[in-house]
Amino acid sequence: MPGISARGLSLEKRRQLAVNLTRVLALYRSILDAYIIEFFTDNLWSTLPCSWQEALDRLNPPQLATLLLGMPGEGEVVRYRSVWPLTLLALKSTAYALAFTRTPGFQTPSEFLENPSQSSRLTPLFRKHVRPKKQHEIRRLGEVVHAGPRQPPHHVVRWVDPTTLCEELLLPLEPPPQGGPRLLLTGLHACGDLSVALLKHFCCPNVAALALVGCCYMKLSDPGGYPLSHWVARLPGYELPYRLREGACHALEEYAERLQRAGPALRTHCYRAALETVIRCAQPELRRPGVQGIPRVHELKIEEYVQRGLQRIGLDPQLPLNLAALQAHQAQEHRVVAFFSLALLLAPLVETLILLDRLLYLQEQGFHAELLPLFNPELSPRNLVLVATKRPLGQAFSVLETENS
Repeated sequence: MPGISARGLSLEKRRQLAVNLTRVLALYRSILDAYIIEFFTDNLWSTLPCSWQEALDRLNPPQLATLLLGMPGEGEVVRYRSVWPLTLLALKSTAYALAFTRTPGFQTPSEFLENPSQSSRLTPLFRKHVRPKKQHEIRRLGEVVHAGPRQPPHHVVRWVDPTTLCEELLLPLEPPPQGGPRLLLTGLHACGDLSVALLKHFCCPNVAALALVGCCYMKLSDPGGYPLSHWVARLPGYELPYRLREGACHALEEYAERLQRAGPALRTHCYRAALETVIRCAQPELRRPGVQGIPRVHELKIEEYVQRGLQRIGLDPQLPLNLAALQAHQAQEHRVVAFFSLALLLAPLVETLILLDRLLYLQEQGFHAELLPLFNPELSPRNLVLVATKRPLGQAFSVLETENS
């Protein structure tokens, strides 16, 4: 999906981007607020403009990936087979223009060409019992450390009581003794408030640099975790409730690949939404219960999935089912996929606002901060790393934009 580069934006442009993001998110909040498992119970398709329904109804999964998400298959020529409403085209263009680009300066990491499970650029010690995704992240984040203070990492062991973790992390650090070691704070997918804690601890005099990749935005404290900057906190419509922050933890590239394959696995959301209708009929006060993963969903008939789902949440799996209604829901699978794709188009805007708020917060403290796509997003969806220093780094960031740095 196309996007805007976060690098080199002036403070004024970053502030204006935050203004634009809050305005757009306010306009389309109903799509982002929706839970796809309530597609049938809340009649989500009817919430879209009729002209959008008509345009999206005609698209198969590969066309959704290509035309809506802007992620065509290899060698595919982009062609519109019908005229889209201007409002839908405007939304698509706006989403592309305001989201930070997630495309790094390389495509397929060369480290996995020989063996897709073993990075050729890490020693066996770093590869043992480590998934390819994490191997890639370790190797790439190591380049940030090298481009920064150029000091090797040191191993430190510390026990943190999980019952007081949040409170302790959000407290400011005590001033260190003068002449102490210079530190680089690194957070590789620092969950929720841990990212906020690292940002605040960066103010400590002995911390020279910060390399932070956040995740699990829905676990941010509210208030306290977002917004951090004074600028965003003053904007109308800056609020990002839990559902929006949860959607910001998207895996856009992975889902676009699933759309291109157009396999039966795409029916999972439709099946779960159909199950929700049965749950509401059986127990109206039970809303969106967690259903443990049901294996091989794509091989099940919809009524088989519903029966297993009912059993997983403690309801009678032998409840009488309206097979005609379930089959009618299954016939709308393409609409469920289209609505989810539309929400996925907007999800990067929420992530962009959260990360932009962090950039502005650091700039308000007088620090230098940039954001760049460091990882291959197909391997690591949370691939934007925030790099901050207390003095300009010059051209160091450009080194990180190539795969062979």
